Amino acid sequence: MQKPSAPTIADVAAAAGVSLATASRALSGYGRVAAATIDRVRDAADGLGYRPNELARSMRIGSTTTIGLVVIADFTNAFFDRVTKSIVDTARANGYQVIISNTDEEISVEFAAVQTMLDKQVDGILVVPSLHENSDHLLADQVNGKPVVLLDRYTNDARLSSVTTDDRLGTRRAVDESIALGHRRLGFLISTVGVDGFTDRQPEAMISTVRERVEGFRAGAIAAGDRVLSEQWRFAQDSAEAAESAIASMLDEPHPPTVVFCSNNDMLIASLRVIAQRGMRVGHDISIVTVDDSPWASAFSPGIAVVARPVEEVGESAVRLLLERIADPGHDPVMITLPTEFIARGSLAAPASPE
Repeated sequence: MQKPSAPTIADVAAAAGVSLATASRALSGYGRVAAATIDRVRDAADGLGYRPNELARSMRIGSTTTIGLVVIADFTNAFFDRVTKSIVDTARANGYQVIISNTDEEISVEFAAVQTMLDKQVDGILVVPSLHENSDHLLADQVNGKPVVLLDRYTNDARLSSVTTDDRLGTRRAVDESIALGHRRLGFLISTVGVDGFTDRQPEAMISTVRERVEGFRAGAIAAGDRVLSEQWRFAQDSAEAAESAIASMLDEPHPPTVVFCSNNDMLIASLRVIAQRGMRVGHDISIVTVDDSPWASAFSPGIAVVARPVEEVGESAVRLLLERIADPGHDPVMITLPTEFIARGSLAAPASPE
């Protein structure tokens, strides 16, 4: 049995007794059409079950009211899960829909994802860049003049707008608070791309958020001077196995750290698993701090001390900045840095045996 064809705008015009041009203007909301005629055309469209060709309409008015969001793959990450919802909600409140793609932190996939967004005729693109360098593919002449706003991370190209958080100050504050409690042996567990397993050497290439967290941690240790007896640094591949091996290697040192600073929640969870396996008590035998808050962090016993970032505000600010650029693309690039907050909880306590 042949499937009946979908009604066309010509069918609507015939049913309403108007010309094709009048039906088009009445349904699209442009031009001068009498209110009674608009009502008659819309009634005819509803009666026929007519659905307009949105792509054709978008090409006619020059806007699809969609934005593209190119992010990393792990939506279970506390930050990206929440910031994505914030972006979608803010866009919807402003009459926009969001097309989402992921990159697996691969620059070649990012290239392809951006091109896909352009093929979809999005009005602008939000990008979580995979690299600090090599952002030429995001410049205006490569994205058909579409506005681009970087999210969470910035690149070394001052021609791109961005919305980020002050991770350097937040992580510095975490170290300062730990030193004030009497911690003198510090451990740092950093999630890093481009690392096989883990290493105690800082990689040359790091995304901006990781680099700023490292700089903040290090600045706190340097400022403490001789109050710090030792520092253990581990740069780990973003996998549970690598992170667990890295934290285990720190705890196996002759003089292990009394406090461990994790660069994200994946490193935190791996640390908590190893600490529990060894029968150690968080906030007593060892203290721990992480970046990014989450509901379970405060529900954990003891609660996890965190460098909290304003996740929802990041998403809202990025969408608003992008929509401003869509409406008026002539502005100079803007770099928005939102403040972070250190939240002290029971996982950070004075060491059991001060030195």
